Amino acid sequence: MVLLGTAIIKSSEGGCNENDQKDKLVPIPNDLEAEILTRLPAKSLMKLLCVSKVWSSIIRSQRFIDSYYALSSSTRSRFTVTCCNGVSAPAELKRLFIFSSSFEVKSSSLVAKLDMTIPFDVVLYSNFKCPSIHGFLSCYSNNYQFIVCNLSTRQVITLPIKGPCASLGYDPIGRQFKALNLVSSPDRPLKFLVHEVITLGGTGEVSRNQVTTARYYPFTDGLYINGSIYYGAWDERLDPLIACFDVRYENISFIKVPTDPLFWGDSILIDYRGTLASIFVNAFKPFQSFGLWILEDATKHEWSKKTFELPFPLVNMTSPGTNKAGEIIFAPKYLPDIGQPLFIFYYNVEKKDMRSVRLHGIADDEEFRRRYGLLRETYVTISPEHVESIASL
Repeated sequence: MVLLGTAIIKSSEGGCNENDQKDKLVPIPNDLEAEILTRLPAKSLMKLLCVSKVWSSIIRSQRFIDSYYALSSSTRSRFTVTCCNGVSAPAELKRLFIFSSSFEVKSSSLVAKLDMTIPFDVVLYSNFKCPSIHGFLSCYSNNYQFIVCNLSTRQVITLPIKGPCASLGYDPIGRQFKALNLVSSPDRPLKFLVHEVITLGGTGEVSRNQVTTARYYPFTDGLYINGSIYYGAWDERLDPLIACFDVRYENISFIKVPTDPLFWGDSILIDYRGTLASIFVNAFKPFQSFGLWILEDATKHEWSKKTFELPFPLVNMTSPGTNKAGEIIFAPKYLPDIGQPLFIFYYNVEKKDMRSVRLHGIADDEEFRRRYGLLRETYVTISPEHVESIASL
């Protein structure tokens, strides 16, 4: 019989018979105790913080936080679905709704559960995103508010920002989250642009720094991949390029791209197996084929291209990225009408086939949607591969 914190063992001494055996309580080593705790769900760990100072010390240690995230990334990843009722709901009911569901590779249907709601008195548009960055979700609103939250710890931070766009990144070496905010307006006749880098400390402090670059015109949201934030842009001559922000060293460089993948914002930047890629969809044709440009070498500005045909056309779809199997995910831009099913599609680039998965628990809950005004034209965004984290900012 083993209890967390102590172990009950049986021992016998010398010639003592069975009746003389005594139960003894032997403490479990801290390393083994920490190993047991990493197997628990994050929400259970938050409750155990109050049990004892020893457990609180273990759970709050950086070593444990790193171990927990590493285990979660391999065994507890899931995807999140975020929507907002800012268009039609009264002010007191306006919320950001965050659902989540686990991945099941062979399943044709999944159930999403409501994880968190955040008061959010703004309107989000069709291109809004709520990406998962090292266990935290971030969302930029059109009223210069930037929200960062942790679904596991329930922590929510709202940052006032000064510019028209912001993206969250993570420095894996320094273990710091940083938000990149473009302060200057590219439409003004300036010789350079000013960016603000907001560093979120582990004890709640916030520091700000400025980075300047040559003038350019961003037109996609930022995409975080392995220590860098990427977004599509045009230079002053209107040649397409990728702006790359190194989160650790806080500098911005530019990657040249072929004309094809950045066609007036119709392309979608995704994380394709740990590297930057762009899905190009011709806006003037039905969405039944797409080009996939993959960045092979950022230093040499080298890209490769593949073209794929879908088995049937998609309508009002975008791509939030890929899953661990490398399948490209296609998801709706907004919730279907009440009573209509919500489907997510997975395209296998090796087999060149596509499977559909019905997602229950959001679109089909008529009472929930009517209560909170999640009616027509409710925009939705999906973030694949969200990982549980118990870190705090």
